[in-house]
Amino acid sequence: MSPGLEAASSAAATTTSTTSVDSSSAATSVTSGRADDSSRPHRDLQSLFDEVLAELHNQTRPEPPDVGLVDRAFNLATKAHAGQVRRSGEPYLIHPVRVARTIARLGLGACSVAAGLLHDSVEDSELTVPDVAELVGPDVAIIVDGVTKMGKVPYLSRQEQQAESFRKMLLAMSQDIRVLLVKLADRLDNMQTLEHMPLRKRVRISRETMEIYAPLAHQLGLQELRSELENLSFNYLEPAEYENVTGKVESLLAAAPRFIQNGVEEFVKAFAVGEEHGARGMFRDDDVRWEAERFGEITIKPRVRTTYEMYRAQNARDKSIDHASDIVQYEIIVSDRTACYVALGVVHSLFKPVPGSFRDHIALPRPNHYQALHTTVVNRSGVRRRVHIRSRAMDAVASRGIVAEWERDSTAVAEQSQNGAWRRPMWLKEVLDWQEEVSDPHEFIAAVKADLFADEVYVFTPQGDIRTFRKGATPIDFAFAIHTDVGSRASGARVNGQLVPLRYQLRQGDTVEIITSPKARPRREWLKMCRSARARARIKHFLRAEERTRLRSIGRSLIEQALGLQGRALSELEEQGVVAEKADTFHLGRDLKGVDGLYEAAGAGLLTVEKIMDVLLPRERSEPEPRASRSEANLFTRMLRSLSGRKDRNAAPQDATAAGRGLDATEHEGAPETPIQITRSSIDSLGSGGPMIQLASCCNPVPGDPLFGFFVPNKGIIAHVETCPDALELIGERRVYLAWEPGLELSRAVTVEVRTTNTVGLLAEMSRVFSHHGVNIKQANCRTYDSGQRAINTFHATVGALEQLHSLMQALQEIDGVLAVRRVFGRSAGYGYGRS
Repeated sequence: MSPGLEAASSAAATTTSTTSVDSSSAATSVTSGRADDSSRPHRDLQSLFDEVLAELHNQTRPEPPDVGLVDRAFNLATKAHAGQVRRSGEPYLIHPVRVARTIARLGLGACSVAAGLLHDSVEDSELTVPDVAELVGPDVAIIVDGVTKMGKVPYLSRQEQQAESFRKMLLAMSQDIRVLLVKLADRLDNMQTLEHMPLRKRVRISRETMEIYAPLAHQLGLQELRSELENLSFNYLEPAEYENVTGKVESLLAAAPRFIQNGVEEFVKAFAVGEEHGARGMFRDDDVRWEAERFGEITIKPRVRTTYEMYRAQNARDKSIDHASDIVQYEIIVSDRTACYVALGVVHSLFKPVPGSFRDHIALPRPNHYQALHTTVVNRSGVRRRVHIRSRAMDAVASRGIVAEWERDSTAVAEQSQNGAWRRPMWLKEVLDWQEEVSDPHEFIAAVKADLFADEVYVFTPQGDIRTFRKGATPIDFAFAIHTDVGSRASGARVNGQLVPLRYQLRQGDTVEIITSPKARPRREWLKMCRSARARARIKHFLRAEERTRLRSIGRSLIEQALGLQGRALSELEEQGVVAEKADTFHLGRDLKGVDGLYEAAGAGLLTVEKIMDVLLPRERSEPEPRASRSEANLFTRMLRSLSGRKDRNAAPQDATAAGRGLDATEHEGAPETPIQITRSSIDSLGSGGPMIQLASCCNPVPGDPLFGFFVPNKGIIAHVETCPDALELIGERRVYLAWEPGLELSRAVTVEVRTTNTVGLLAEMSRVFSHHGVNIKQANCRTYDSGQRAINTFHATVGALEQLHSLMQALQEIDGVLAVRRVFGRSAGYGYGRS
């Protein structure tokens, strides 16, 4: 034992009528991370089992433990594991007995201890779950079954296997949280004997323990179990760092052999009353004093922080371990909540508190229900002491977490004894709430790790309720934590009464209020803002649902138009049940079933409309090629006219009615009677996959433009102006007939090129024409040519409809000095007005 530990042990002799010292935790903390008696030659199984029974008898329960149940389980486990040995060479049965001892030490009852004895029996022998239920009892069988199912994972990749195993654990935990407690005890014993495994397996198991099981123990408040799991894992994952930090801890304690003892004596004196306790000269008249008759006895427990705790703290502060004060903390245990605050007053009266070190986890408990007052003080010699103050009930929860809470809650214990049902912790409810919506195993494991490991921030609702979130959380996380509907309708937030954007990162103590709007919808960029797995899962679910709705709308429109070309109505086939009957013949998969699945497959490009038509109209379908060929030939002719300049430059663009439908007089017979209509909602994009119809950026169609549409899988329907050069390259693609909604106006960008003589004041006159027509100029570029005699003026503006654009262009053409006015598309194509 190191000198520091000897000092801690000797402190146990320093007791008074009001103060006791427990230094056992100081000794166990330094050795944490090394194997327990599992690393020694195996002990007599009966004596180890007697320890299990002794732990059960030491529990403070209203009724004596059911030793007969545990005896039956031990005998059954002995038969199930007869002749089996572990890699270490010891009898296999010693493993479940050690697991049962850990469970008993946690304070769990005979049912859980029996399940610990039998947790491997079904998997490793011919024993079945019904056998366990018949021989030991149904409550034990439920826990054993839950633990057994976790190991039965199909042959998948390592990541998928881990995700599936954890999902099964969640489902088992949702039925009975004791399944996880048995699994944690099992993992602890496996980690204590991990040196017998191959190196690669040691690293894999240690990483899984560090990333999954230790955080789960933390969520349940099992801090001692968590600390040992972390320390053991750290030893295998970073052996060099482990030895380095352990060496520093031991050397610092050896250099200050009385550090722990001196700290204990200082706090004993601080809580002493009268000269007989050596308190002469310590108190001032206005100091807070401890009254034992009123507040009861106190216990002082020095604790040496574990190797991994020191490593984590060192990295978090980016500061090396320099002094024993970084290693040792003093836990002051008092009778109740009121006594905690009085004890804090005593400590702060006699020692100088370090600014910013105080944390009140009693008023603001951690999500795992941990409560204590944390502070750091400096004595008169300038030595720092880390202090944790808590009541005896809080100390039990700090050590044994949810199990200690059950002991306090007689109702929960009574319910458990009847039907084995425990209350679900809040974090488990939240994970169960979103886990079904995350199908990708990589995403699922990442989300679980993020939620389990996250640093926390505490905020308040307007009603004063406390909510806990991951550090970096935003009002979006807060909104979805309140309710999915609140999150889905969130449009803004107020924090401490001030409006903030949804990307604002919440801070400790913020009071948050969500502003909702019926028009608000989750957006894809929200995924970059939120931090909680719940919010991310809900947003992704909404975006996926919205995208599927968009694809169904596209697919239905395409099929409806194709049927229209055949003289048939989709609504008629739907009413007759033809579509529903034929839909399932495509066998598109689990997620694409029925009529909606058929439409979605068409909208996503998984099925061509031609293939669907062959099934819907197998006999009566006529060959559409002559009509389509004529349509494409007419289109090709018009494009060539535009590009070659054969079109009359003085002629106004074609008839507005035909233009609005994307047709001209020569093509009315080739178009369906009900083209797909472009509305404001069909081109708005609020979700993940974009709008149903996209207006091409190369030609920026304006309401009223004659259109040429194409269906592009995974993008939707792309609308081009008929004279757009890019549309010519797509002429081989399948055409979609489009029409503008009557009276539709949109703010659309256009480029107008005006050729003029180089005359003073002409630019100002053109600007007045733009203003008169209500057209806003975004940008203007002017340059001269022809030896400075003429000018080219290019205006980038926004208009609401084609009629407004034509009126503007005609008015510009009438200005003296204007030679030609032309609307410009990409690659300089377009149309316009001109004079000789």
